[in-house]
Amino acid sequence: MNKYFIEQINVSDNEYLITSIPFNSGDRISRGDIIISYESSKADFDGDSNEDGYIYYNPSLQLKKNYKIGYLLAVISEEPLDHLDEIFNEGSLSGKDSFQDTDKIITKKAKKLIDSHNIDVNIFDDEIISEEIILEYLSKTENHSFQDIEYYYSKSIDFKVRNGQKKLAIIGAGKAALQLLDTIFELKNIDPVVLYDNNSSIIGKTLLGIEIKQLSVETIIADYNQRLYDEIIISFSGNIAERKRWFEVLDSNHIPMANVLHPTCIVSNFVNIGKGNIFFANTRIGPFVEIGNNNVVSSYCSFEHHNKLGNHNTFGPSVIFSGSCTIGNEIKFGTGIFIEPKVKIGDHSIISSGCIVQKNIPEYNILRNTAKFELKKINTDE
Repeated sequence: MNKYFIEQINVSDNEYLITSIPFNSGDRISRGDIIISYESSKADFDGDSNEDGYIYYNPSLQLKKNYKIGYLLAVISEEPLDHLDEIFNEGSLSGKDSFQDTDKIITKKAKKLIDSHNIDVNIFDDEIISEEIILEYLSKTENHSFQDIEYYYSKSIDFKVRNGQKKLAIIGAGKAALQLLDTIFELKNIDPVVLYDNNSSIIGKTLLGIEIKQLSVETIIADYNQRLYDEIIISFSGNIAERKRWFEVLDSNHIPMANVLHPTCIVSNFVNIGKGNIFFANTRIGPFVEIGNNNVVSSYCSFEHHNKLGNHNTFGPSVIFSGSCTIGNEIKFGTGIFIEPKVKIGDHSIISSGCIVQKNIPEYNILRNTAKFELKKINTDE
């Protein structure tokens, strides 16, 4: 019997959206059949079977739901199975702590650290994972890990608020916030004064010297009324539904929302931009383009003339639109995508990395790049 888990398909995300479950539990499948498909914010993945047999999906698995790396998706058995509860235990059913699908014994204090730092327990040889083991691991990695966000919770940058500068609040204090702060530092006319997050392990800490508060509507409203900040922005992009929810909460409470555009972003004449949008480095907005609200646009994206963009969309790097395209709402674009002129893309769609879009995409559809690539080890014996 083989187990199939969520694999990491890009470095930006630690959880993925299930987009296709082609079979029913108990179906007979063949080697090479696609048994699962899932998406990150910038890439997609089709998982195929390595064997013939009977497939059984995790009973908690649902379409259009996010699951963490290591989540136990399914098992394939040579013979039919009856007692699935012994395979899909309580931890893997939840989809929240499933990266700990392991025979190891984990103490409660260790588990709390593992969850907060998203540690793969399979890297340890110990059969019993204690708090001391995790703390030792963190002490060896966090002090020198330039790319680990924990490194930046201990760093500080001095911001001096000057008259005329906008004071900005940010929702989210993770890696997406770091990326946003990089753009803000380059702008030099915005002071980030507070971050809000619901991760209890970082509340009360600072990120690059900026205070992190508990994320709540009441706190955000109270801080605005006390003039702690002038405008607010949502940093994260992986969960579109949650991003949309917070935008609507802020909007309904009349909290002013900023647009943050990197100074290398080119904005042409006759452009109309809504609110709550983020445009990262080297993006381009052509003439007569209309931009809605709450969009996140990664570096090197381009919107050609007379494009119309809706609300709550996310774009990976290098998504290139030709002229007169219409983009709906809550659409996720991967990386390296080209869109032909006058194409319309419907709401709630997913456009996978590497696609060339030549015709209209109806709402609630996924466009996949079906090209297959082979990874082969280089022979170094010659």
